[in-house]
Amino acid sequence: MHQKFLPYLCCPETKEPLELVAEEIEPNGFVNKGFLRTPSGREYVIVRGIPRFVSSENYVGSFGFEWKRWPRVQFESENVGRPMEGHTTKMWEIITGNKTQDFGRQTLVEFGCGSGRFLDVVLRKNGIAIGIDMSMAVEAARKNFENNPDVLIVQGDILKHPFRSDSFDGGYTIGVLHHTPMPESGLAALVNTVKHGGWVACAVYHKRGFYAYPSVARFRKFNNWIKPYFGYSLAVLYSYFSAYFLTPIFRLLRKSWLRQVAHFLEKRWLPCLYIPDVHWRVLDMFDGITPAIASTHTRAEVIIWMEGAGCRDLTFPNWGDTAITGIKD
Repeated sequence: MHQKFLPYLCCPETKEPLELVAEEIEPNGFVNKGFLRTPSGREYVIVRGIPRFVSSENYVGSFGFEWKRWPRVQFESENVGRPMEGHTTKMWEIITGNKTQDFGRQTLVEFGCGSGRFLDVVLRKNGIAIGIDMSMAVEAARKNFENNPDVLIVQGDILKHPFRSDSFDGGYTIGVLHHTPMPESGLAALVNTVKHGGWVACAVYHKRGFYAYPSVARFRKFNNWIKPYFGYSLAVLYSYFSAYFLTPIFRLLRKSWLRQVAHFLEKRWLPCLYIPDVHWRVLDMFDGITPAIASTHTRAEVIIWMEGAGCRDLTFPNWGDTAITGIKD
């Protein structure tokens, strides 16, 4: 972490300010090793440039595995001239409602940053990017941004975050809150970190979408049952099988009189994705069939969350029914 980010941080338990004790620091002010200390004596270590506010991945281990295995598949730089070129930027701009090309050094926070593909969008738009994730995906994010002084990666629990209230110009969480035990509390926590008048964006799984398919739920339950014995090896195997073998077959079936059979198999037994890039298909299938928690929601639910957290002027981006933006009162 860079020293300049210290004013944004606080103890997640007591909300006390933190003192930075740097043990290994780069010439540009980036702290690779050290710890953060509260006046009352609590300490949080900084390891490999990442402040650590949790001691384990808890229920998000699949994401640590996922983003360490596929750390840059969805980054724009990896997709130039490929089928998904521009997708990450387009997705972020639509969901957040921000198409500006220059944030003028505004500071934006992401709850559930993974390996950092959306943080990369913020950086390219001249913003300062702060991301928090409970999983070991933070290691991939750290590597992706090296010692960039305009990026802060934090390992922490978004339900008990280490950020001061009213700190950021904007905040967003995309495809994350439904992987927590309390999505509504996660959104309230995000809103708490944003300045009054700042923007907030949220996108979660919809009850009628792919992630609510019985086939996906069945695979998720099976993978979590066998994980203690096989890790994620069988989930990886199925992800490649589905992406490289099932998708081409089901595409053909969808164009024939057997399209209803294909739809039945996809929905009930063999989940399949039709993303144009095979590498994205592998990643997104693994993402769907491995999480320990993956709830689905309605637009009405997310509206209640947003309004309950103190957001007004809600808008509904054209990216599924459960993406909503608002302004913090």
